[in-house]
Amino acid sequence: MEQEELVGEWTSPPEGGGLPIEDSDYIEQVRKNCRLELPNMQYALPHDKIMIMVCGGPTAQLFLEDIRKKGEDDKYRIFCSNKTHDWLIENGIIPDYMFIIDPKKSKIKDVQHPHKDVEYLIGTCCNPGVFEALKGYKLTRLMVFSGSYYEGIGDINIIQTLYGKTGYAPLEGGTMAGLRAIPLASLLGYQTIEFYGFDSCFFNYDKDGNPIYYSYDKKRLENIMECKTDDGRVFESTPVFASQARQFIKWKNKFEWLKMIIHGDSLTAHIDKLDEESRKPKHNLLITDYYLKLNQEMHKEKLFDGTPGFGVSGHEYAGEIAILSGQLAKKFGEITVLDYGCGQGTLKKMLPNIVGVIVKEFDPCIPDKSTTPESADLVICTDVLEHIEGECLENVLDDLKRVVKKELFVSICLLKANKYYSDGQNTHLCLLPEDIWYSKLRKRFDVIEMKKTPANLVYVLQKKGEK
Repeated sequence: MEQEELVGEWTSPPEGGGLPIEDSDYIEQVRKNCRLELPNMQYALPHDKIMIMVCGGPTAQLFLEDIRKKGEDDKYRIFCSNKTHDWLIENGIIPDYMFIIDPKKSKIKDVQHPHKDVEYLIGTCCNPGVFEALKGYKLTRLMVFSGSYYEGIGDINIIQTLYGKTGYAPLEGGTMAGLRAIPLASLLGYQTIEFYGFDSCFFNYDKDGNPIYYSYDKKRLENIMECKTDDGRVFESTPVFASQARQFIKWKNKFEWLKMIIHGDSLTAHIDKLDEESRKPKHNLLITDYYLKLNQEMHKEKLFDGTPGFGVSGHEYAGEIAILSGQLAKKFGEITVLDYGCGQGTLKKMLPNIVGVIVKEFDPCIPDKSTTPESADLVICTDVLEHIEGECLENVLDDLKRVVKKELFVSICLLKANKYYSDGQNTHLCLLPEDIWYSKLRKRFDVIEMKKTPANLVYVLQKKGEK
């Protein structure tokens, strides 16, 4: 997203990250709020309800009836934050939840008209006056983790000192309510979020020539700026709103397993549309001809003793796979195991003979093992995904989803390899952060177990819906 000056001093939006109050005041609020006798928000298991997140952007006015109808349907739960709470109630819509993560004292004004049917989720970072105003109502404390530190003491440290690491669900997230709704949805078990009024821009002016940023009456003081998206479309925004739109893509990628729908035509919605278009696979290949040739060359190389030196790590997981496949065979009877990206086939050679377990192999770079595989009960994919080309990664992950009947055992290296292709590139083409791997895998599978080291991630995953 390219930004250009329209009015005022800003030529590009800030990255964000600062607090609207002094760090010392922020930490003191966390201390006080952690000592309150209140229930903490807990994790919820995934379910089929849909979160409706109503933000205050101007397009929300266009969807009031749509929001109202969904509010009457048990399939949906309406969330809001800050002043949107009063606006919805004034329009005859009672939200199910209101949450606040803003530490400013002014947020007390947003809870002067609480409703008995609304559950209030209030962050530990908030002004204590917000908690005081909601006494007697349905009130749950959000353990909000920020990056703030004062004299070396962060809110994470305070919360963990008082509560340890359990007994609550820590809420990370972006700097604004619309962004924070994404991790909140995940913690509460939602699989889909529909956004209304999540605009990050404005469209009209009032009779005095002032820009309308919200569906309700509220002024902003930031300078107006022009935001030009990658396809050349121009939106009028502010530095804070433009930063929110840019941060949305970051949080969307981090929570890729959540389905997100942004209603209305806005800066955020348009950036999301462009991002979706950029993600569409360029082809359906699992590996391009160029890298197929490079990998075939690597598989032909021999060590000084004449043994293969590439694609030989599968045997390292033989013990774990023997236990996992044996457990599945005991539970389901005869099962098939597929070593996906088997290389030289050292896993199959090392596995003991287990009654009821049939092992098959697939590797596009090994000619006699390159036939498109059929699905298998247990699929093994070790030291493979980090070798995949970026343009092929989604195809490979989708193919793994296709072939897994019950469970998937996957191991991913997070570091550069000791080997290089003949063109000079490191053989670990795809080094992604841990949270991105988690997001991509959880999008396609349910997570049963996971373990990590600084160098490696190991997951045991399950086909979604499999019991």
